[in-house]
Amino acid sequence: MFRIAITILFLAINVHVFSQISFSEAEVMIQSRHIWRGTKLGDAPAIEPSITFAGSNFGFNIWAAKTINNSYAEIDLIPYWQFGELTFSILDYYNPSVGEKNQFLNFKDGECRHSLEITLDNYSGEKNRIKWMFGMFVAGDKNEATGNPFYSTYLELKYPFAVLGIDAEPFAGLTPFNGFYAEKFAVINSGVALSKEFKLSSRLSIPLILTYTYNPYEDKHFLTFGTGLLFSTEN
Repeated sequence: MFRIAITILFLAINVHVFSQISFSEAEVMIQSRHIWRGTKLGDAPAIEPSITFAGSNFGFNIWAAKTINNSYAEIDLIPYWQFGELTFSILDYYNPSVGEKNQFLNFKDGECRHSLEITLDNYSGEKNRIKWMFGMFVAGDKNEATGNPFYSTYLELKYPFAVLGIDAEPFAGLTPFNGFYAEKFAVINSGVALSKEFKLSSRLSIPLILTYTYNPYEDKHFLTFGTGLLFSTEN
């Protein structure tokens, strides 16, 4: 199943499409903890590099994370297409198991460490203040009890605004049914992110991010801080 999904992914990203894109930005962040959709992954600070190539309506992002104590690692390949205010993305998550021999191109059942999610969002649009995202796993997300896919689904709302020169982004996310995130309908991710960029030059900046996250389903609170370097071709 996953071989088929990966084949479809890379057929969609053909040589002609890649010839239409160019380097857009590169970033290296250090996060005090890696929090993803209300869940802490790893138990130490994480280094998170990324690089993006973009064209008129297509882009490709490579993102990674690795904690300094090797408790968590991840590599994501993310092609995306923009249609007006909407962005459609395909995310290939690769999560190697700690203490095991992992191979990126190993897609054997029971050994494959990839999962595939499709998302639709309006995060990059400018017309609407309320931002939303819909994501659903389509491969690599199996119910071990039944052997069937969970199709784990995540819905998120954001309401970004600025105050005193600081960008604020309240957010809330939920899952509508049993899956990876929870065993039932549940709000799993809420909080607010505060961020500000300090320009070093027209293309180089230092982002600072302070995020409070609360997972109501698990009743867990997180306060995280991130900083790094961002290089962008856009002035």
